[in-house]
Amino acid sequence: MTGRGWKLPFKLLGIPLSLDPSFALVLPLFAWLISSQVPAYAELLTAVGIEIDGAALSRGIVPYVLGLSAALGLFTSVVIHELGHALTARAYGVATRGITLWFLGGVAQLEDMPRQRGAEAVVAIVGPITSAVLGALLGMLLTTLTMPAGVTFVVAYLAITNVALALFNLLPALPLDGGRVLRSLLALFLSRERATLIAGGVSQVLAIGLGVYGFLSLNLLLMAVAFFVYNAGRAEVQAESMRSAFEGRRVADGMGRDPITIDIDMPVDRFRALRAWKTHPCYPVVDPDGQLLGVARIADAEGADDDAGLHALLRPAETIGADEPLEVGVRRLAASELGRLVVTDARGRVVGILGKADVVRALEALR
Repeated sequence: MTGRGWKLPFKLLGIPLSLDPSFALVLPLFAWLISSQVPAYAELLTAVGIEIDGAALSRGIVPYVLGLSAALGLFTSVVIHELGHALTARAYGVATRGITLWFLGGVAQLEDMPRQRGAEAVVAIVGPITSAVLGALLGMLLTTLTMPAGVTFVVAYLAITNVALALFNLLPALPLDGGRVLRSLLALFLSRERATLIAGGVSQVLAIGLGVYGFLSLNLLLMAVAFFVYNAGRAEVQAESMRSAFEGRRVADGMGRDPITIDIDMPVDRFRALRAWKTHPCYPVVDPDGQLLGVARIADAEGADDDAGLHALLRPAETIGADEPLEVGVRRLAASELGRLVVTDARGRVVGILGKADVVRALEALR
């Protein structure tokens, strides 16, 4: 999810938006599913008191226009839901790297979860509240305004869907909002690691139940959700165990020391030759005084002009201080594009590298 997809050329309240590659599949899929069920939705809305002529909305390209409009409205609703999380986290001093729309909806990628007691529950519950309020507002539009049948259909669909989204997210399963509320409440009385372990167990039981029901009802989407919840719950437990193990340790305790650095004056052909005896994807590049200038990737050197010099290959380095908490380094490493963080001292000199292999070695040393 992180580091993939297409960034949109604008931000919402200072928060970047991205589309995961799976969004290119799910948007037309949802549009088609909604368009194919316009008559059924119209009957359902009529049953709850919203009179809509389903036959009139099923002619020509009308159902496809309605399906696409409703699908776009659905994902807009998801963005508003995630904005609720992001803005609440901001109130606790936690930034959001971005909001990404993907196959199963959307996710706000927070830099961290607020550590104040009960704060995670507050951040989590705001999402369902936002969806419920949005659904209520759309429902009020239906009762106060006279709109064309097609517009009425889309507004009614989104009103019902937002309420359903709020209720679904209240399921006590990580990483759904209800699971985060459950963990936060348990953490009022237990350690966070123990609270995560219990919430993770509840998540797996619910995921198995959802999966069995999805299988028996031939609901592939529900089966996909169950699979996601099961694996995401396990990942939450593993991540919390890692955080607990690294608590109180610094990046300097886990980094690889004596890293290989490349002088900015090294010829490109010599740099390219490193691939024959080292497997690192990139190397820190330093000036004659040892100051970090950036990183250079071996892959970028493959087609580079030998006379261009390493200046042409330089990329900004993803750096972290040696005294930063190791758990912060692990989180940043997970979101890193290159999978390596250059560790620097206060003078900007390279003192180490933090990579995934270094994290694994640090975990093994703590066992």
